Amino acid sequence: MKETVETLLSGVSSVSSDIEQYSDWAEHNRRLHQKSFSAIVKAKVPRLFLPKSLGGLEIDPVTCARVCEEIALIDSAAAWHVMVFNAAKLMASSWPSELVESLWLGNPDKLVAASGYAPLTLEVTDGGYSVTGTQRFVSGGHFAKFLLSPAVLGGELGMVVVPMEHCEIEDNWHTLGMRGSGSVDVHLRGVEIPALNFVTTTDKPVTNEHYQGDLYRCPSRIVFATYVPVALALAKKAIGLVTELVEDKLSVGSAVKVRDKNVAQTHFGKALAKHRASYSLFYEELEKTWARATEGRMAADLERADLYLAGTHAVQESAEVVRHVESIAATTVTMRNHPLERIHRDIETLRHHGFVNESRYASVSQIYWGAELDYPPLLR
Repeated sequence: MKETVETLLSGVSSVSSDIEQYSDWAEHNRRLHQKSFSAIVKAKVPRLFLPKSLGGLEIDPVTCARVCEEIALIDSAAAWHVMVFNAAKLMASSWPSELVESLWLGNPDKLVAASGYAPLTLEVTDGGYSVTGTQRFVSGGHFAKFLLSPAVLGGELGMVVVPMEHCEIEDNWHTLGMRGSGSVDVHLRGVEIPALNFVTTTDKPVTNEHYQGDLYRCPSRIVFATYVPVALALAKKAIGLVTELVEDKLSVGSAVKVRDKNVAQTHFGKALAKHRASYSLFYEELEKTWARATEGRMAADLERADLYLAGTHAVQESAEVVRHVESIAATTVTMRNHPLERIHRDIETLRHHGFVNESRYASVSQIYWGAELDYPPLLR
């Protein structure tokens, strides 16, 4: 059966109770509960950006973003796993078919967790390579079967795929927000891998028979579709929660309801405008990207920059939306276990993510002005 946005959203709805039920558990234990993890697998999250020939769905980025947003309205950490499952599957488009098939053929739900924080170090061995180093912020590390990481061999940069069973997880994800993402550190001490599992960035991209569809003509930044909607969903939830709150909330030291205070009304109006504008811009750029791909066109540099701008802006403006809501909610947002308190922690964590933090506005300007780029090759 061909998957549509409606059938995928229906799949999310069918497992929503399991995701919601274990949301607090994930917050406390700093990783998803097994039942929540199984629920997103059942909802076909691992297959969104995987080629059909490997058992994937190969859906368009707009549909992916809608699915991510729907899950985020239930639980932000579970929604983060849309990226956890699909980032590596996008990056694999330039890998040899043999490597791709070794990972996902016959097992499309296998999790290859990716992180680009710092390159690992490779040394040549008789059977391939030995991998050493530490990779940070490996979201979903407790469930991953493989780790995908940048790696350096004799000064040459590439990507390496390493079995997690030979790695050591340091359970150190103690953070303000997004606690259920399980973004742990992973240590590698001379882990042996076959030569097939290292692909250099200077290698001429291969013609991978599995990655021939329209989706794979999109620029790599369509990975934004797998996690930017988490921030948009948090902003949307915050707006809904404060709308309910002002029905009865009184202004401090008076009998006047907050809903009747001009300052609160101003903050709410700004929150609505910023959410709607950033939401529309983000989805508009995703739609443009998909339209180009279906016409057989590759994105130009400025077109890629526009998508990057839309993703960065969506996250940063979502944080601004939540701040406006906090100005209305006041002390309510400081109350532990109130939904707004968790939204505050989650959005503050998301807005500092390396791929969409405030400095990425400058990265877009560098492309427009032809200036030297200051961000990692993975983002270009």
